[in-house]
Amino acid sequence: MKRILTILLLSFIFLNVKAQSVFQEIDSVMLRLYPADGPGAALLIEKDGKIIIEKGYGLADLKTKMPVTPSTDFRMASVSKQFTAMCMMLLAEKNKLTLNDPISAFLSPLPPDLQSITIRQLLTHTSGMWDYERLIPDSQGTQVLDEDVLQLIRQKDSTYFTPGTRFRYSNTGYCLLTLIVQKVSGIPYADFVEKNIFLPLKMDHSLVYIPGENIPERAYGYHWENGVYHYADQSVTSATKGDGGVYTSLIDYVKWNKALDADKLLPKVLMESIFTGRVKVKNGIQYGYGWFIGKEKDSTQCLFHSGESTGFHNIVYKNPKKHLLVILLSNRDDDAIAGAFDSIAGLTGIKIDFQKKNATEGLPSLFHWLSSVYGD
Repeated sequence: MKRILTILLLSFIFLNVKAQSVFQEIDSVMLRLYPADGPGAALLIEKDGKIIIEKGYGLADLKTKMPVTPSTDFRMASVSKQFTAMCMMLLAEKNKLTLNDPISAFLSPLPPDLQSITIRQLLTHTSGMWDYERLIPDSQGTQVLDEDVLQLIRQKDSTYFTPGTRFRYSNTGYCLLTLIVQKVSGIPYADFVEKNIFLPLKMDHSLVYIPGENIPERAYGYHWENGVYHYADQSVTSATKGDGGVYTSLIDYVKWNKALDADKLLPKVLMESIFTGRVKVKNGIQYGYGWFIGKEKDSTQCLFHSGESTGFHNIVYKNPKKHLLVILLSNRDDDAIAGAFDSIAGLTGIKIDFQKKNATEGLPSLFHWLSSVYGD
């Protein structure tokens, strides 16, 4: 018995020393990429229920010099799609709709070529609908709302391809899902998310952005140009909600992740359907409902998504079997996040299987790979 206790103690000490070493190496990377006097980032890494690192770097606001902390709220950009997908699943679970319903049942009138598109096709980016960003007039001065996206789409009686036949990433689809949530529930999308997700999970630092609404610990977005960081918090497309309007913090996102793991919001069978690969993207990666789904080299499932908008770059990654969670949020829209995540992946053993046929071909950065998907 004494020998067993000694072995357990030594194992515990070894794991703690290893975790401390990983923390120091990751912290060094983050301090180099996100110095104290510039726009920053917030990072959380959790393994086997233990926090390896939970820390803010740099500044949330260059004007006030407010530092980034674990409670700083970042614009999640496309990571917001997870919450929109959950809204649809909650409505489906209450028999308010089915994912096979045509969107014309909720958004009529629509041009003939759009009428048979289903909710599921919006969720999986297989609708083929035009990117609303390409339809915005050059003269547009005010921010586009989800309702404006619908009006823009009503002008196009065509699609990129036959709905349901292939994947093409679409912010348009998630803007329309916002409107369906409002139509079916009878309340604004932001209120539905608060009532059904944020409040039950005690995500007190989270909200869906509404122009003019106060965000107490808000990170403001910045863009690097000509040797200077420029304020770049909003653009003409920053006021749409379902495709990218959620603000949250490290602290609250952990609550969200735990709720997903514990099936707190949906029955297990419905929760699992969110993370089921519905459509092929490329390189062996699939898409479910608001999540990219892949495998690591050891065949364990990995789930991830990034977000890119003016002033903000984010990425979240989890491996359920390994009990690994990485959340990296930044209020800079430059390339630093790609290098940061790649370093973190190397230090935490993340090895995504991109199914490269040529063994000598270099593996892509996950953030860059995601950017290529958004631009395809």
